[in-house]
Amino acid sequence: MRKRVPLLAAAAGLSLALMGSAPPRRASPRADDAAILARFEEMVSADIACAQLAVERGHSKDVRDFAGVLVREHGMARQMAREVATQIHVTLKPSDDGPRHAEHDKIVKALKDRPDIAFDILFVRHEVDYHKELVDLINKTWLPAAQNEDLKAFLSQVGPAFEAHSTMAAALWQRVAPPR
Repeated sequence: MRKRVPLLAAAAGLSLALMGSAPPRRASPRADDAAILARFEEMVSADIACAQLAVERGHSKDVRDFAGVLVREHGMARQMAREVATQIHVTLKPSDDGPRHAEHDKIVKALKDRPDIAFDILFVRHEVDYHKELVDLINKTWLPAAQNEDLKAFLSQVGPAFEAHSTMAAALWQRVAPPR
């Protein structure tokens, strides 16, 4: 008799679902999806702050222009990430600790201490490394781990833009790097 109760309950639930009486079940986002979005938002926000600093303090017009592109396009990507988080019912919680936050504080302090061309060199080197890391995270870690289709679509959409930024940063590095 005990075995029939769960079976009957399951059959009743299936019948109600088929008749449209039961509310549809929504797949809840996995913790991994929330972590991916939170890390993405954290990384992009930190880079927007660095790029904004370069817009204001960059020595060359090329560096200031590149930084302006980053502020604008990373801002759009951050907004898209926040919209995906809302769609999949994930709350993004800012992190004020951890290695990423400490690394961001270190680079901002170093940038503020650099005058003129030294600022440009440090900023562009940082952007080359940052974009390589972010592209690798998107393609090798986050896309394969993402469970939600909206998150996968978002990562697939922004990945090529960050690859383009990586290419732009590498080309700019060729122009500002100190001679060997």
